[in-house]
Amino acid sequence: MNHIIKRIAILSGVFAAALGVFFFANNRWNSGQDQAVYMDMESATLPGITMQMAGRSMNRLYGYRQEMNTAAAGETLTILPEDRALNIQISGGGVTGIHYEIRSMDRERLVEKTDLTDWQQTENGILAALPIQNLLTKEREYQLKIQLDTENFGPVYYYTRILWTDAAEHASDMINLAADFSTKTFDYEQARSLTTYLETSPSEDNTTFGYTSIHSSFSQLTWGKLGMQPQGNVEIRLKELDGVMCSVQLSYQAKRQGEGGEETYEVEENFTMKWNELRIYLMQYDRTVNQIFAGDRSEYSGKRILLGITGDDRVEAVKSAGGNVTAYRVNRDLWSYASADRRAVKVFSFRDDDSTDVRSNYDHHDIKILSVNDNGDVDFLVYGYMNRGNHEGENGIVGYHYTSAGNALEERYFIPYSGSYEQLESDLDQLASQTESGMLYLYVDHAIYGIDMNSRENMVLADSLVEGTFAVSSDKKRIAWQEDSLYESQTLYLMDLETGETRDIRAGDGEYVRTLGFVGRDLVYGTARAEDTWQVNGRTENLPMYNVRIINDQMQEETSYEKNGSYISEVTVDESRIHLKRVVKTGAHSYAESPEDTIVCNAELENSKLDGIGWFASPEKERVYFVQLDDEIKNGRSIRMQAPKRVSYEQSDRLDLKSNYQLPDMEFYAYGNGHLLKVTTDFSEALQLAYDQMGFVTDENRNILWNRVKRGNIRNIRDVQSAFAPLARHLDSFTESTVYETEKLAVLDARGSSLMQMLYFIDQGIPLAAYTGEGQYLILCGFDQYNVTVYNPQTGELYKAGLNDSTEFFRVRGNDFICAVNLP
Repeated sequence: MNHIIKRIAILSGVFAAALGVFFFANNRWNSGQDQAVYMDMESATLPGITMQMAGRSMNRLYGYRQEMNTAAAGETLTILPEDRALNIQISGGGVTGIHYEIRSMDRERLVEKTDLTDWQQTENGILAALPIQNLLTKEREYQLKIQLDTENFGPVYYYTRILWTDAAEHASDMINLAADFSTKTFDYEQARSLTTYLETSPSEDNTTFGYTSIHSSFSQLTWGKLGMQPQGNVEIRLKELDGVMCSVQLSYQAKRQGEGGEETYEVEENFTMKWNELRIYLMQYDRTVNQIFAGDRSEYSGKRILLGITGDDRVEAVKSAGGNVTAYRVNRDLWSYASADRRAVKVFSFRDDDSTDVRSNYDHHDIKILSVNDNGDVDFLVYGYMNRGNHEGENGIVGYHYTSAGNALEERYFIPYSGSYEQLESDLDQLASQTESGMLYLYVDHAIYGIDMNSRENMVLADSLVEGTFAVSSDKKRIAWQEDSLYESQTLYLMDLETGETRDIRAGDGEYVRTLGFVGRDLVYGTARAEDTWQVNGRTENLPMYNVRIINDQMQEETSYEKNGSYISEVTVDESRIHLKRVVKTGAHSYAESPEDTIVCNAELENSKLDGIGWFASPEKERVYFVQLDDEIKNGRSIRMQAPKRVSYEQSDRLDLKSNYQLPDMEFYAYGNGHLLKVTTDFSEALQLAYDQMGFVTDENRNILWNRVKRGNIRNIRDVQSAFAPLARHLDSFTESTVYETEKLAVLDARGSSLMQMLYFIDQGIPLAAYTGEGQYLILCGFDQYNVTVYNPQTGELYKAGLNDSTEFFRVRGNDFICAVNLP
């Protein structure tokens, strides 16, 4: 670790003498008194592709100038016609060649590779048909990659999943329902027919138009008193089709007349539906609405900058140390306001004059504010898909520096990333912090990196991190991580990012330490004895800790929790409270739950993410967000509106971050409401997240492992022993969720999931091993509305048990289920 400390000091001391070379871009002058000078970066020029399916142009694909991984490439699902000839439309010029290839979802097997020699050029772009060969298996997904050769960008790649299915008509019906539902919400009378789909609940929050769900009121669904109307085209995406289950996403713009003029909004709707012979059921629905902040002077009033209708995750404000300058992020745009000279700057946005341009408005990116100076300078990141500009069509992280004195923007570095935007967003939410000395710290792809902004050198501080093995303080200034695995770490490292100083905490002989989190800046960690492992049916369930400590910046102990005969199995840090799940020993490696306990801390808590952001209730718009200012604006007309006059890319470096992280046997992707919810190695955790959102769980190759919606009411597996044989071969040696590649078999540890959730597997013809005691299990092989069918492998008895009684029976025994799923 001394080497790490010295290395950071060296990196922090390097000074880059070269100044950025700026060049003038085309400036757009707005008419009117004292209007802003807005610099438009280059317009989006990459071609776009839409699929012709379900009688519509839908599933718009955005071009990448780099190869992407499966998670990033699988955001839409395209249904093939019966003859597999897929019609596509290409908008945008400069296309010189069209190629496509089809692979298995794990990318290991190339199914087809074809170069198109014939396509039709029309006024609306290129029309082409992909003559997909008869090499596909029905009801199995594949990855389609379309490559366009372009005059200005070389090869550009477009990705979608494809499915050849007998359920194409069902999918079309559900897509039509989603489109019709959305249209009717704008007409109060027509919307009355939608009440049959709603599950209105009195406990649902009906105080904000930023979020509406299937449980919201009818007035909320139909836009209340807003007078909202859709504008432009509706982008429809088929996100998933799994038998009778369908997930559809709609995105579009809407407008209304506000007090200060016309207001523009971005709307996204997500539908989860279930088809049967009688009707289509709407299982889950949500709508998010975010106002596009125009920066009009009327929005600057009193001690507020009015941002409008949006959500907590779309807004952020950061003030300079002296409080003179506030930088604020609102709906993927970055603005700053200097109170001393009443100057508002639109620092960064991908949006252009054409507010309906889907390429400029594509929402797979966002901004993180790193630092704000009293002189108006701002450092920030733009991460995700780059809609236009110097890195159009690339995916990654761009670091920018805005210089207030020169009203100029400088790109400093670009970090490519081949994963999905949602994965990258989740990583950077963990850690993206810049120190006063010019060190940038990022958590990306299971590693923490330190990057010197002066020399552009970077290094890996901690690698191969998994959930539970590291923590970041709320102010993003301290990090802690442990070596080795979750339950077998003898050393824990604590680093102050401002100073670069790293200290270690070492376990005693025969003991391990665990990182548990931070209360403010104080570290919470636990100590356990190696001999105290909690074993359940041959698997390590936990390593309960006998002690939990809290230490401050000076490594001094603030609090220690230890009670004789009591162990801590899980710790949750909630602001100033630490919640302890406790257990007691019942055997050498067995435990039973005991009452929970709580530690109340007096540590000073840092500012929350929404500090500087407030909201008030409007009679028409309901919850309206605003930036809170220290000084009052007496007259909004006095505000000077600006945007950067010049941009420099000349000093930008391309940084490649390399992690040594090795993928575990299995990672699980929880999806719901059209979005990735989380990636985890815990199958039960992924299942629970998906369950709450009427979603599904996949592996890293997008193979669906569990789906809440796709389950019937009755199923019995006939040949139980044959169906159970693949799992039986591995039960004795099973320790964690594992893929057996030679057998194309995934064995899943579903411990902690409920019996009702496990019925999905039985419905798919997959029997369950349900443990009743140490090493003893029953096989669950059928169910109906009232009973579950049980096979006892010891006695050979097959019988039925009440569903409710069985649910309780297995719950008190830990809901310990294992099953084996065949992979394509």
